[in-house]
Amino acid sequence: MSKVEVYYPNQEGVSEVCLRIRDESATLEDLLQAWQPLCDDSSLFKSFAPGNHAPCKGCTVNCCQSAYVIPDLIAFKRMAEGLHLSHRDFLSAYFQADKLAVGLPRMKPNPCIFLQNNICSIYPWRSLICRFYICTPLNGATEQLVYSLTWTGITATIVKLEEAGLLQPDPGAGMSSMDMLFNDLIVEYRDKPGVRLFMEADTYRDIALLPFLDSYTSELWQPCP
Repeated sequence: MSKVEVYYPNQEGVSEVCLRIRDESATLEDLLQAWQPLCDDSSLFKSFAPGNHAPCKGCTVNCCQSAYVIPDLIAFKRMAEGLHLSHRDFLSAYFQADKLAVGLPRMKPNPCIFLQNNICSIYPWRSLICRFYICTPLNGATEQLVYSLTWTGITATIVKLEEAGLLQPDPGAGMSSMDMLFNDLIVEYRDKPGVRLFMEADTYRDIALLPFLDSYTSELWQPCP
């Protein structure tokens, strides 16, 4: 049996994605492996898919066109390594200078700098924020867990870059309303213990899921009998 299971009971014609964590050793890598098939599952209701039922691949109304993407730390390191760039050079070449000035490493958008011929050119290295978004309804606890993992990983990127002296916000730089929203979330997550878990990890396999469960998401812990 898989350490993480994805299921979706059909309710009024809409399949709501739910998770079960079945093994105490389950990691973020196990979750991502269970999640990936959802991208190609045309039986799922997807808000922006043709007829609301189609694979994500080749989507022409895709989030890659305008999404505000700050990569989690594992993805950030993978991308830089895959491109054979130092972290400093990676930031300089692929991230918005005006967002770096306010302390937010947002990849160049409109469309995403890595979108080539409407296909992600770094698909195996893509960020958690990209991996988890499938424009499909999620049950509350599932949504909260993937949200928490994503924002913890994003915050770890920012803390790591700050500690390395690569992200030094200009106090005089102005923020958009979206910048302020993202900044507030980073402030909220900055002191969470999961940030250090991301910073100490080399791969998603190094990040255990159970430390990310709280009173709201504890229902996802359904160990095998």
